Amino acid sequence: MMRGKKMLTAMGACASLCYGATAFAADGSYFSAMIGTALLSDSTITDAVGDSVDLEFDPGWNFAAAVGCKVGMVRMEGEIGYQINDADEFSGGVLGPLSVSAGGDTDIWRFMVNGYFDFDTGTAWLPYIGAGIGFANVSVNDLSVLGINIGSDDDTVLAYQVGAGLGYAVNPTTTVFVDYRYFATEDPEFSYRQEAEIDSHNISLGLRYSF
Repeated sequence: MMRGKKMLTAMGACASLCYGATAFAADGSYFSAMIGTALLSDSTITDAVGDSVDLEFDPGWNFAAAVGCKVGMVRMEGEIGYQINDADEFSGGVLGPLSVSAGGDTDIWRFMVNGYFDFDTGTAWLPYIGAGIGFANVSVNDLSVLGINIGSDDDTVLAYQVGAGLGYAVNPTTTVFVDYRYFATEDPEFSYRQEAEIDSHNISLGLRYSF
């Protein structure tokens, strides 16, 4: 009799776990938002004759919001994101071993279509991987060398990102998550046929609400 009660208790616990996992993985539409740090990689700026210089950046801010839909273990969404990084210094290339201070900032608006695959762990923990493609407007604002302003410019280019993260389902409608993404663009072209390389490592905390 005692053994039977223990078995019924265990079966009840398993059923509760399965029900909880199913509820946490419910299909439907959702809204998400996140904020974090943007680590913009050094950018090699090359002019029309092939001369180049590296521009280094300080860590910056990353923001994003998205609306999407979840079906099974797959999510699709449209995302609008923004990041900004202050310029730090110029070095390398035509400067050789020298480095000089830089001013201004680079900001990026991105408009992406993302896809994700969520891994069902049978618990409230939800690891995932994802990738996206879209376009980005890259702006260089009040760029300066040793305090001398050399201008501002922008270009709109193809963009892509890949990443992974870990979510925790607080309840069937609300998930908090930590997210890593590698974001990169086609080389934007600025005034005087100068091209720059743009890629960034972005780490963020977010909230996803299903409705």
